[in-house]
Amino acid sequence: MITNIWLPSSPRFLQIVRWVYSIGFLAGTYTHLKGILAHGFLAAPVPLAIGVYWDTLTVLDPLTVLLLWRRPKVGLWMAVAIMGSDISVNTLVYLAGYFGPPSAHMVPLSLFEQSLFGLFVFLTAPFAYSSFINQEQNSTIC
Repeated sequence: MITNIWLPSSPRFLQIVRWVYSIGFLAGTYTHLKGILAHGFLAAPVPLAIGVYWDTLTVLDPLTVLLLWRRPKVGLWMAVAIMGSDISVNTLVYLAGYFGPPSAHMVPLSLFEQSLFGLFVFLTAPFAYSSFINQEQNSTIC
């Protein structure tokens, strides 16, 4: 039987989702690690809580990747939580002008890319989560 790889219930779809998430979160790890190496911990001039949050993502992003492959349902929850909070925090930092005044009608490329990845996570996570539940149920039946 031929299966469509784009069907949310197909194993191929789940593999694609995991790989896209993994690449995205490893890119986030790189970005946060690069920030720490360039500016140190608790990147000034942002408030302390934001600096702590960004530095924590240096550990949470690769942990999310590991969980996506070892404990996929937990990894999906973590991916959604991180993307929701990170996009919110980064948008706030941009709009507050911590790294320069925001440009009218312009979104920085990095925030745009992150938002696209976040949209992908938000749209695919519910399908992937239900597919992982179905896989678990099928594996316990066999």
